[in-house]
This record gives sequence, structure tokens and C-alpha cells, in this order.
Amino acid sequence: MKLENVVRCGTSEELEELKCTLGDWIADCGVPNIYTASVRDLPTIHGQIVTHYLYHRVASMVQQFIAGMNSCGQMWEMVAMNWREFLPLFTNTTQKLSRNDIRNLFTISWSPQGSNHREQEEETVFQWECWLMSIQEEEMDISFEELLVFVTGADSVPPLGFPQKCQLDFYNQEDGSCRIPYSSTCSLCLFLPRGVTEEEEFRRLMFLALKGSLGFGKV
Repeated sequence: MKLENVVRCGTSEELEELKCTLGDWIADCGVPNIYTASVRDLPTIHGQIVTHYLYHRVASMVQQFIAGMNSCGQMWEMVAMNWREFLPLFTNTTQKLSRNDIRNLFTISWSPQGSNHREQEEETVFQWECWLMSIQEEEMDISFEELLVFVTGADSVPPLGFPQKCQLDFYNQEDGSCRIPYSSTCSLCLFLPRGVTEEEEFRRLMFLALKGSLGFGKV
């Protein structure tokens, strides 16, 4: 918005107002001559501000990063020479998540085999698998990216993966209440209710959990 004010400035009166309102900010961008500038100087000043934000403002941090990388056996030089191979590491090249991508992220915290809890967990996991398939087939107004944000706080899988496997854990519904699924982004854990046997009920619960949240802090 500040740059737009510079671009829109076209008269001496507007320039004087610009100096009063944005003069200090423009000077901090490395353009102290704003106070003596004329209207014809504004295109040059605009270019200097853009250059400041794209290059000068971060140049020292970039150089520090490169020096740190090169301190490990000239690692940055290797990256620069083989940049295509390192592209997935330094840029977001992730593609749309699939059902298998999500399934491979999770390990299931089962109760002991043969227990009542285990039987109820298997019922829920069956509905979980059906729900994932429905998302893949675009039968639902929910995306895998939304699910990933709900569980991890990230909308894509990091190039080197998460620090640990995501967990699928369970809880019991209390009589007379209906607690919706919830997550812990710190522990990368998604909690589902045991014993959900109806597909529509599972869809409803997951829809409430994902769509009824504004982000962090939801339980």
C-alpha cells in the first residue's frame, strides 16, 4: 500500500503529503533524498524502494546463510552447481496430496488384540478409510490439505518429512454427549471416537471438526 502511494503520487501537492506521511519510511529504505525530491524523481525512488526490499534488506541474512552452508564442506557451492537436484529441498514442489500420502503419514495406536476397545477401534478405522476414499473421489467438500492443517498445522508435507510419524489415537464417547474428533499439532496426533459404525455419522463428526474450527486452539 505504501508503494502504491508512491506510484499514485503525481502532483507537487501529493508529493508534499507523501513526504509528511511516508518520508521517514522511505528514508529508512535507503532513500534519504526523498525530502528534496521532485515529482520526476518518483519513478527512480520507487525502484530504489523495491530494490531495498528485494535485495538490500535481506542481503546480509542471505550472505550469512551462504557462509554457514559453506562452512560445512562448501555445501552451498554444491547446491549452486546441482540446483535442480536440491530444488525440492529449498522450494515447495509438493503436489496435491492423495489418500495414500495421508495413510502413510499415520501410525495407529491400537489397543491390545482381542479387547473390546480394539474391536471398536477397528470399526472406526474402517470408517476412516472410507472417508479418505470419499475425499480422494471428490465426493466431499473437504480436502486432504485441510486435514493436514488440522493435525499438523502445515498445509503440505515438509521436504524432509515431519519430525515424527503422525498418530491416530482414540477416545470413548461419554454417555449423553458427542465429542467431535480433535487433534494435537504439538504431538501430531489425531483423536477419533471409538465404535463409529455409520458412515454418515463419521462424515458428520469429521466435517464438524474440520469446518467448525478457525484454526489453532480448537478442541
